[in-house]
Amino acid sequence: MFRYNAYFGIHTVYYMDLGAHTRKQPLPMPAIILAAVKKGENALNAWTKNLFDKLDNLKFLVYFTEEGFPSLVPVIQSQSAGTQHLIFAPGAFTRELKAIPKGVPMALFGLSLDMTDVLTRGIYQGIRWVGPHRCGVLKVDWVYNSMPPVPQQIYPPLPLELIREFEL
Repeated sequence: MFRYNAYFGIHTVYYMDLGAHTRKQPLPMPAIILAAVKKGENALNAWTKNLFDKLDNLKFLVYFTEEGFPSLVPVIQSQSAGTQHLIFAPGAFTRELKAIPKGVPMALFGLSLDMTDVLTRGIYQGIRWVGPHRCGVLKVDWVYNSMPPVPQQIYPPLPLELIREFEL
């Protein structure tokens, strides 16, 4: 079903010209697990909460540096907190996370190993106290579902439009 993207309609193709990268390094799993314990309550919705709160799902944030280049950081420890926030403790990739300036637009992508995913976007609130822990906080203002049956924006909800004519 997934071979050659036969199930999905392809409408845009992108390529990436890699400008720089950090050295290859193993994931700091003990630090990720300890950072994942630092979470809040509630979620954007039940499905998004389950995707972001599951520790074995992949999660990445990206923002543009002051030089205009995108910077991608793994945040497997990211979890939901409240109805419009995602948090991540800086216990893993601490240097990279502390270098992110407060107030920058940021995207956080969550992907499960069974190929379900969601893309969130918002403004980075900086590293704050969330309960007894310091966490990076993303205030989510937009959520996109790229999966069938309907790949589209899911937050804020799109208005329903009345259909008056049908084409056959």
